[in-house]
Amino acid sequence: MANQTNQPNPLRQYFRSPKLYVKLPTGGKFYSDEVLEYPETGELPIFPMTAKDELIMKNPDALLNGEAITQLVSSCVPNVKNVRELVSNDVDVLLVAIQGATHGDDIEVSSPCPKCEEAITGIASVEGAIETMAVLEQTYKVDTKDGLHIEVKPFKYSSTIRAGITSFQSSRSLQALADIPDDMDKLKIFNENFIKMADMNYTLIVDAVHSVTIGEGEEAVVITDTAHIKEFLDNCEASVGKAIEEQVAEINKIGINKTMQFECEACDDTFEAPISFDPVNFFTAS
Repeated sequence: MANQTNQPNPLRQYFRSPKLYVKLPTGGKFYSDEVLEYPETGELPIFPMTAKDELIMKNPDALLNGEAITQLVSSCVPNVKNVRELVSNDVDVLLVAIQGATHGDDIEVSSPCPKCEEAITGIASVEGAIETMAVLEQTYKVDTKDGLHIEVKPFKYSSTIRAGITSFQSSRSLQALADIPDDMDKLKIFNENFIKMADMNYTLIVDAVHSVTIGEGEEAVVITDTAHIKEFLDNCEASVGKAIEEQVAEINKIGINKTMQFECEACDDTFEAPISFDPVNFFTAS
């Protein structure tokens, strides 16, 4: 029997093709070609999910450790070469775009009415959400009273994964408190989890600092050494860390508008509520 592996696949014409083209909040400006090949058009082609993609998105462990999202984005957005090095703001947009490319423009979302607590269901538009997207600036800075200029950058997706895993482990540990009879043991576990979450939040702040500049103009000294920056943050006043934390929180909000108007027929009320693009239920519920 002749070997057919070198023959053109007659089914190739039926392979999937891009369904959407989207821009990113970063505009690709934070990445090398090893992370992202950004087209001259400024829009990335988005392919619909395959059957294999849908299966991996139903694997809880793969969702928790970020592997499911990594494989999904690599499959549906071929221009992305290293998903974990992407900024989280960009990953949010890509996930929404992949959902739209796969299942269509309409996404069913729900929120409790703040007046009567009735669960209200609405339809969000993928293209409408993407059109609301805000763009990230090239740099963000926090200036201190001592004259330091601290350049802050958005979280990478890899940092978001670490934070998600820590949060999940902490939640599971706290849920188990009900089965522990001794109050001192409960307090010990609670304190351990509090410290673990505080340490993770602090690590995220340290990771978000790109550089610290002393002075101005030609006399300026720019520090980018990670160890030096961490040592500075370990020993600076709390107000500096708080200012960085607030700036990072604002940066991470930039991207798709994650709120929507709902109408409650039960109490004839209109209200605005956040909608979740959490991939755990965002894809598996479709």
